[in-house]
Amino acid sequence: MREHGGVRFGLILLLVVVLAGLAGVGFWWWMERNREYLLRLQLKPGDTLRYAYQMNMSAQGQTMQISLIVSQKVLKVKKDGSIVIQNRMESGTLTMGGVSTALPQQPPQTETLRPTGRRVNSGRVASPLMEFVETSYPEQPIKIGSVWSERQKAPDGSTVEAEYRVEGRERVRKRDTLRLAVTVRDVSNPAAPIVVLSGHQWVDISTGIPLRVEGQIHQVRLPFGGTMSMEGNVKVHLLSP
Repeated sequence: MREHGGVRFGLILLLVVVLAGLAGVGFWWWMERNREYLLRLQLKPGDTLRYAYQMNMSAQGQTMQISLIVSQKVLKVKKDGSIVIQNRMESGTLTMGGVSTALPQQPPQTETLRPTGRRVNSGRVASPLMEFVETSYPEQPIKIGSVWSERQKAPDGSTVEAEYRVEGRERVRKRDTLRLAVTVRDVSNPAAPIVVLSGHQWVDISTGIPLRVEGQIHQVRLPFGGTMSMEGNVKVHLLSP
């Protein structure tokens, strides 16, 4: 009888330990789901970010690959927190039909960003690709499950909308990041929005800097208006620092 009582007590104790462990896991999961993050670009003058871009596209039987190395140097941080950045293409290659050609060098471009990542300058041409790879954080704190969007309207009347959703927290290159699902739509015709790009950004929680971007290309906008179906992907990753 004592042996059976001991076994029964041991099983009860084991059950208590398991339930306590499950309660701890549940509490941790709840805390993670409800933890808030205020994403802001944390940069100082002289900081230089170097990114590698890789794009592969296919349409109407033609394939094309574009490789770029782009640097972003912080020239100034203003009193209001806005950041003046100089963008420069260090190198670029276009490959079509197995033939690679170096892309011509372009003069550096200077732009001003708010701490949320949004551009201060308005009226630029709405670019689905730029909306996909750039950051744009809301003013308020976010948590897992948060959703927000931003629209960019061009002088020609075309409008691009980027929607962001926080999916989770991950370690990337020994840094804590938030994984954001990003969908870019052409909403020039509100009655018939078109998904142009979709994928993910991995953003450093402490600095607000994107460490990695990966996505699929579904449509490409044509210079004379409208879109064309296209299969492809785009990958961007931070080289330094």
